[in-house]
Amino acid sequence: MLSAYARYARAPSTGRYLLVGALFAAGLMSKAMLVTAPVILLVLDYWPLRRTARHKTKFKAPTLVLGGQSPGVSSLILEKLPLLALSTGACVVTFVVQQRAVGAIPPLPLSWRVENAVVSYLIYIWQTLWPMRLAAFYPHPNDTLALWQVTLATGLLLAITVIAVVFRTKRPYLFTGWLWYVLMLVPVIGLVQVGEQGHADRYTYLPHVGLFLIVVWGVADVIQARRFSWRVAAVTVPLVIFALAATAFIQTSYWRDGETLWTHALAVTSDNDFAHNNLGYLCIDSGQLDKAISHFEAAAMIRRGKTNKHYNVGSAFVEMNLADALARKGESDEAMVHYQQAINLEPNYGDAYYNRGNLLLAKGKIDEAIADWEKTLQLQPNDRDAHTCLGNALLRKGSLNEAIAHYETALALAPEDPRSRNNLAWILATSSDGKIRDAGKAVEFAQQAVAISGGKEPQFLRTLAAAYAESGRFPESIAAAQQAAMIANMQGKPRLANNVEKDLLLYRASIPLRANSFGD
Repeated sequence: MLSAYARYARAPSTGRYLLVGALFAAGLMSKAMLVTAPVILLVLDYWPLRRTARHKTKFKAPTLVLGGQSPGVSSLILEKLPLLALSTGACVVTFVVQQRAVGAIPPLPLSWRVENAVVSYLIYIWQTLWPMRLAAFYPHPNDTLALWQVTLATGLLLAITVIAVVFRTKRPYLFTGWLWYVLMLVPVIGLVQVGEQGHADRYTYLPHVGLFLIVVWGVADVIQARRFSWRVAAVTVPLVIFALAATAFIQTSYWRDGETLWTHALAVTSDNDFAHNNLGYLCIDSGQLDKAISHFEAAAMIRRGKTNKHYNVGSAFVEMNLADALARKGESDEAMVHYQQAINLEPNYGDAYYNRGNLLLAKGKIDEAIADWEKTLQLQPNDRDAHTCLGNALLRKGSLNEAIAHYETALALAPEDPRSRNNLAWILATSSDGKIRDAGKAVEFAQQAVAISGGKEPQFLRTLAAAYAESGRFPESIAAAQQAAMIANMQGKPRLANNVEKDLLLYRASIPLRANSFGD
């Protein structure tokens, strides 16, 4: 876009302007933080494009001089209005999408956001000059920043801004580079809080163009002004490049896997519940259940110190993760406590109700599980897993028509999910109510479930055998049941294998199966 804008600035035309607009629109669609680009273009009009009518400069380092009549400032502003309209539209779309994605999360207090933003401007500069102790996530400082830190940061920012303005004629790169840095960071500096980070390295690559503009033109200015300084540059530049390459090599080594990344984050930051939570996930995946619980507990402890309502959703998420891990370990009573804490923090947290429903069903509390899944569906009507689980519970209670309705809904929501097909086929094949049984549909759904699962799920093969038996196709029923029993034994599922063996006795006697649940 900048190259297209430079071509337009040299020789303005409608075609070239439309190209700038199209590239800007494409940039906005890929990175919303480009919304300040029209203002950046105004700054570039000052230098190096030098498009202002009365612009004068004493700067002698490389710059871009345009021929022809320079437009006035008002004309340059009018020229940017269509681009500003695109920026406004992008801001509105981004805001609406974020609100729908995260819900109505209360913002942090404005004073916290302003203080963090001021300090973050300097943190980004320092991390550029000294790229050490970088992390994938930096927790927000909330109200812990000392008054002297905020005051000092504010004073330094104002001082740099004054210097850039005072030397805008002699050293225009200071003015352009500093405004580029400050303005490009505005959308992501935290005044509008998105997420829980205090600052983020990923936000810096576009704003830092302004800082490096200052560095590059500043070095050129110094070399031009001082004789023999090229010798110093010949020694200094390789050293700087080597140092930056070394730090880049070290930093990238932390990204080789998730455990290394988040362990490093814990080492270079404090109270990083985000890192603890992600390490907990990794430990769950690797089967280190006790270690996962330890990380989730550490994250939950940190979150309990964040009492602002902005953090309630994230805190509920951590409490639910801890509850899930405890449930896996068999500590169901402790898990129930944390599920309740998650719900207390976020009463409309559908996943917490869903997961607690699974635990309640495992404890044999079917009615309570049904109540939790019904609440889940009130909050998340299109949750296919909740529909399937609710259907399973209703099947256990003998409410077959209601179970069928939920299975059919789950099937419609997830056409490639074999479980809803299997469950529906089971009812249609084995129900004691002749008005419900439908052998043809049972075979169709059961065959689809087996095909989708690759024939590796013994419960699906058991259902297919029952469907064949209901259709009177007993030889096929016996073959499917034998295959189900063999796979169940291979997978270490003796109870299922025994149930299938009992089914076989019926099929060999040409008797279809009648059952109220999968365990019967």
